[in-house]
Amino acid sequence: MQMEFNKTNEEIEKMSDDELFKYLDAKAAYLKQHTSPLSSYHTKRFASVSSAISNTEFDYDSVKKIGEENDRLANEKFIKNKYKNNE
Repeated sequence: MQMEFNKTNEEIEKMSDDELFKYLDAKAAYLKQHTSPLSSYHTKRFASVSSAISNTEFDYDSVKKIGEENDRLANEKFIKNKYKNNE
């Protein structure tokens, strides 16, 4: 079953709660297929901006670990997709 994800506001407002949640879950699952983790650079950048906005302390070591993990996950996803396309 192929679902359309370009519904208008009127169509969404006419949906029942169950239909709306089913639609949102399907759209989230579809969009999740096309995501990748933030690079280490972007992780640090967004974390530092967030710390500045919220006036909290920036924990560089913690953010660096998250960035390294994201880089590892992105590389795994790239390799998986590369071999998938070569088959």
